[in-house]
Amino acid sequence: MTTPSEATLQPQAVVYDSITGVPSEFNEFLPKDCEEYKKWVAAKEAGLEGEAGNLSLADKEADDVEKRLPGGKVKKKTKPEIVLEVATRSKKKSVTTILGLETFGVKLPEASKLFGKKFASGASITKSPTDKDQIEVQGDFLDKAAELIVKTYADKGIVKKRIYFMDNKKKTHYFDDE
Repeated sequence: MTTPSEATLQPQAVVYDSITGVPSEFNEFLPKDCEEYKKWVAAKEAGLEGEAGNLSLADKEADDVEKRLPGGKVKKKTKPEIVLEVATRSKKKSVTTILGLETFGVKLPEASKLFGKKFASGASITKSPTDKDQIEVQGDFLDKAAELIVKTYADKGIVKKRIYFMDNKKKTHYFDDE
């Protein structure tokens, strides 16, 4: 029987990732918003996990069509869209909700101010149940809001086929002409 002093212990070799600079086992636990994590995810999706690749974030975003979730599930990347909804509050009061403007690069505070001035009503930014920011405008402005969005934000890439409205809890294209 050997005693602990007689046993020869060999040091364990730690392999550091060439992209992130941390041991490979720790890559998935990096903060999701740091540059190293984003580069590692891009390299992993491109199949370059062990290699030192100079991948930019633009390359990652261009190739990012799906997202891996825990458990191996794959979530398809959704196309940006704007969803309009009118909800009735009490009696004759209603609220128009505009969701998805930020996916086109529209600044919500500026858009909220624009809707408030154009419709002469209160407009504010609130959180949706899915934790996304949305604009709520007091009153039923479904038609006017859709037209204003297309006219004002055409330079941001907003086209008529990306605008939907909620009809009886069912998402429907707002404009039928395209």
